[in-house]
Amino acid sequence: MTLEKMLSELQYRSNIEQAVRRKINKDEKLIKEIAETAYHGQDFHYTLCKRMPLTRLAVITYLLLHKYDEYKSKGTSDCIIFDTFRDVSVRASLYCDKTGKAGISKDDVIWFRHIMNVNIFKIGTLQFQPFEMLYLDEETIGEPYMVFAEEEKEALPKGTPVLNCHIQHGADLNPQSVAESFQNAKSFFIAQFPAVQYRAFLCYSWLLYPPMLKHLPEESNIKQFSTNFSIIGFCDDPEQATETLFGSGTSRSKKLPINATSLQKLAFEHLELFGFACGIIPL
Repeated sequence: MTLEKMLSELQYRSNIEQAVRRKINKDEKLIKEIAETAYHGQDFHYTLCKRMPLTRLAVITYLLLHKYDEYKSKGTSDCIIFDTFRDVSVRASLYCDKTGKAGISKDDVIWFRHIMNVNIFKIGTLQFQPFEMLYLDEETIGEPYMVFAEEEKEALPKGTPVLNCHIQHGADLNPQSVAESFQNAKSFFIAQFPAVQYRAFLCYSWLLYPPMLKHLPEESNIKQFSTNFSIIGFCDDPEQATETLFGSGTSRSKKLPINATSLQKLAFEHLELFGFACGIIPL
């Protein structure tokens, strides 16, 4: 895998691609040295997080050259590999929209640990991560963040192999695309990891929060997406929703964005309808 081929497949915006190419060509020796220890550190305090945003992106791009071979060794198709890697492009574009510069944030570096561990795969419109069932409740995290029925926990015990489902920014949640993604993911993991019996798809997301869903029209792709899941727990934490909708952490923007979506308007006017939920699809 060459740098030119990787840059072509990542489909960066032209200004981002040019900045990354210049950085790597100019400081290739340094980029290589940084890459060797990029993910050293504990509790997500990776050494790469201490670097400047463009350096972070250049190092991640450089590391993908090697991660390609690791994904390929698992029998992963080029289509899935590059779809997975383009999450870097998505996040680089979001960073550029926010700052006007090429680079990625510290949070992006931390998220990309999944790619560096060859532990996330984009299959169709959704991303899937081999995972062990985790309940975000008092027993696990020391506070009653969510509450789960004992029968749910008995049916799917903590530590059971599951496939954690992530929804990438801008993902196509058309019901047909979602159905194909789940079906193809099921086939992929059966073929690639035959020794593991995954028991369910798992999704922790603001998109599954019942009070919000009640206010969405029946034809809403988000509402239809949620119907795939059995919602087994939820809480009134709107942080992920506001981060996604307004890009401002746990607080809303002081004013609505230009051309605000109906969902942004709903969150701006009724933040109490937004939260975080856990859903499963038994396999």
